Amino acid sequence: MIVTDIKKCRTYEECENCKNKEISKCMEVCLTNAIKMIDGKAFSCITCGTCAKECPTGAIKKNEYGGYYVNRKLCTGCGICKNVCPIDIIDIREDSTGKSYPTGMCVMCGLCTTECPYNARLYFDPSSLKNTKNKMLMERYSTIFKMMGKTYEFPEPKHVKIVKPAERKLRHSISIDSEKCVDCGKCVYLCPKDTIIEAEIIDGCTRCNICKEVCPVDAIEYGEVTENCILCGNCISKCPKDVLEISEFKVVKTKEDVKASPEKHCINCGLCVDKCPSNALRFENGKILYDPKTCTLCNTCVKECPQGVRINKGEFVDGGCVLCELCIKECPEDAISIKERSKFTSIDKEECIACGTCSMVCPNDAITVVIDSLNFSGNKVHSKVIFNDNCVICEKCAIHCPRDVIENTSGHKKVVDRENSYIRTDNDYCVKCGLCTIICPNDAIDKGEINTEKCEYCSACVNICPTRAIRIYRTWNEKTK
Repeated sequence: MIVTDIKKCRTYEECENCKNKEISKCMEVCLTNAIKMIDGKAFSCITCGTCAKECPTGAIKKNEYGGYYVNRKLCTGCGICKNVCPIDIIDIREDSTGKSYPTGMCVMCGLCTTECPYNARLYFDPSSLKNTKNKMLMERYSTIFKMMGKTYEFPEPKHVKIVKPAERKLRHSISIDSEKCVDCGKCVYLCPKDTIIEAEIIDGCTRCNICKEVCPVDAIEYGEVTENCILCGNCISKCPKDVLEISEFKVVKTKEDVKASPEKHCINCGLCVDKCPSNALRFENGKILYDPKTCTLCNTCVKECPQGVRINKGEFVDGGCVLCELCIKECPEDAISIKERSKFTSIDKEECIACGTCSMVCPNDAITVVIDSLNFSGNKVHSKVIFNDNCVICEKCAIHCPRDVIENTSGHKKVVDRENSYIRTDNDYCVKCGLCTIICPNDAIDKGEINTEKCEYCSACVNICPTRAIRIYRTWNEKTK
């Protein structure tokens, strides 16, 4: 919740010339009327949740910030929330249509903390009761409650146990140097686990030169045959693109030269191992091992793989790298190596727009986007991306990040399919706080009003909206190189 530091909050006596005699600056910016004056001090909703618990229609909801908001479609204006509020902050008001609904619930938007010129408004987590300062603040609030004839006990927070925490601190996986790679596709064709996927299915000679390696008499190179050819046909059967054939007692190349770019590959994150319900996958020494007899072909690994390299082949699932190093040995340009990658901890870059896409797509709830400051005065939004121990370095966040803030080692990238995505504002939830306007990197939204031509569907407005009034649905396309 958000509380007031009584020592910092100005009094009427100290501010005789201030126009705010009955209303403070924090009250001016609070769009839900969740702040009231008591003896010249600003106090607000304590986000205890009593109103939500007692609401007979379930119209009062809790958001991810710990605040509460009202679904006006469900609200009947019965006033029960007002009657049960322990600090008497909730009031029932009528809108322009004559419909009654409650105000006074804090949505934890944080506008008051930014606008307070004395830094007297601050976030307070009841779970941090070990902090001496917070204890003192709590005692002050308790005293005020007693003066008002009210009592309230703050519940002790329940310890949240992380289910199946990832113990892996490092990740070992192949890395393809795009500057060295000549797009011959040899690694794609030779991988025994089919874990390196080419950007697109092409029809032509990729100059992988496998034909030369399998020729017993060294009579062919890049599909071009010399007079030494004995028509054994080994190059024809081994050609991954069916480019060669025998015509008039000669081996000829029937298709033009094309490039085969490796778009994505298994990065040994182990997410498939963690999610497999039948224990058909196992992690051993950084390698992902697979037992087809144990596998039930449920396709969980196929759906969970952030790189999209898991493939159900009917009788078994392929696509997991076992670090056999065959691609490294066979690469003609030494463009492939095995690299070690440490877990993500935090990212603090100016390019981050605090859109929260990384947090939304994370399969392990390992990411939190913290917004340190907003551009009320025209300054840039400053935010940090923080990772917890659940992170397995699967890079799904990097694949979907619209600003490429998170490092992407495989190069696999997805972008929003605008034609099959939508974003809209539900005015029954919107309180016109303007946070969406402040955070939008494209000036595409003004207090809930969205200009879809400017919008890039980054979801920054969705991420910051305290009442969940902005809804977004996105589909994704593979980004071609």
